[in-house]
Amino acid sequence: MRYTRRSVVNLTPAEPGWDLELTRPGADSVLCPVIGWAVVVVDTTAGGDVETAIEPAFVYEGAIFTPGEFAHAVGELEYALIEPED
Repeated sequence: MRYTRRSVVNLTPAEPGWDLELTRPGADSVLCPVIGWAVVVVDTTAGGDVETAIEPAFVYEGAIFTPGEFAHAVGELEYALIEPED
């Protein structure tokens, strides 16, 4: 199977209560609910090796993104994960 960068290859649900504080330059911070944890392709080699990372999957304005997808779509961003309170 051929993978491309930023592809989500697996997704598992997140426990309730996780949030992501999303900050874009020149805009107010937004709190987005994390709905899952995505295994995302970070890089590939000509030999077919694949490097992956786990990223939060979050909801922003009714659509689901990972930070890499969101940054690719809208540009630079910073984010912070907020753990559920006990």
